[in-house]
Amino acid sequence: MDTILVVGIETVVGANFAAHFAEQHDVVGVSCGAPIRIEGCRTVSNTSSAADIVAQVRPAKVIYCGPESRSSWDPATDSTLQKSSSAAREWASASAAGKAAFAMISSDAVFTGPWIFHDEDSTSESASAAAEAIRKTEACVAEANPAALLIRTNAFGWSPLANGWLEKTLQTIELRRTIDQDSFRHSTPILATDLADIVDRAFAEGLAGLHHVAGAERVSPHNFVQRLADQFDLPWLAVRREPTTLETAGEGANETSLQTKKIRKALCVAMPMLTEGLDRLSAQRFNGHRDLLIQPAAAGVAAA
Repeated sequence: MDTILVVGIETVVGANFAAHFAEQHDVVGVSCGAPIRIEGCRTVSNTSSAADIVAQVRPAKVIYCGPESRSSWDPATDSTLQKSSSAAREWASASAAGKAAFAMISSDAVFTGPWIFHDEDSTSESASAAAEAIRKTEACVAEANPAALLIRTNAFGWSPLANGWLEKTLQTIELRRTIDQDSFRHSTPILATDLADIVDRAFAEGLAGLHHVAGAERVSPHNFVQRLADQFDLPWLAVRREPTTLETAGEGANETSLQTKKIRKALCVAMPMLTEGLDRLSAQRFNGHRDLLIQPAAAGVAAA
């Protein structure tokens, strides 16, 4: 049984990875923010250095889920990306020194239009400050650990604090409040646990370097929320279409859909359809997965 160290369990991706992998692996979690407890996972304090934690845990794999792993559709993401890339570099370097395989979950927000389905070599790069910060972090990780696996994606899933973008969106629809959603920008979202399975396979095959992992469907936030509402039998007519503009501002604001040919060829795997991801997301309310994420401190937070 491998020991997997998940850094950033306060994020949607980090929390879902930790809970998902704990079913078959020994998982140790580190929160880069408020203390988080994931059922079935051991946790260590983030007060120690990355090198000290890796030396203590001695993981076979380290997965870094920093602010770059947050969905580019989450309005709260933009401000979190203005941080230094030193943390990602430190974990990449510590993993190399500890002979642990290392993966960083990054973002599709480095891209913009007019092209769609960007491959790993696409030059349609966004000039936003957040996109620049993501590219800088990726470069620092690749320099510190040449064997690192860099995964660009746009993942959705349940939050460990039960108050993430997904939960808030569902709650707003359920209360029959009107939601304005952009119908201009598009991405290829993937369920966080589906992403975890593909990352696990990438580790098993010894992949390194930059790879895109995403859903098989290109959708706008407006389309996504409509289908989310339909999946949960909620009144999607409350989702109001936002007036389309030629360009919107901010991180992940335009065309960020990803071409996944490289990872599909390397692993002989198909990317999941959005319907499949939404089905599994809904099932996670009842199969115990979501319960693993919700902390006692979040018990008073309204859940969808």
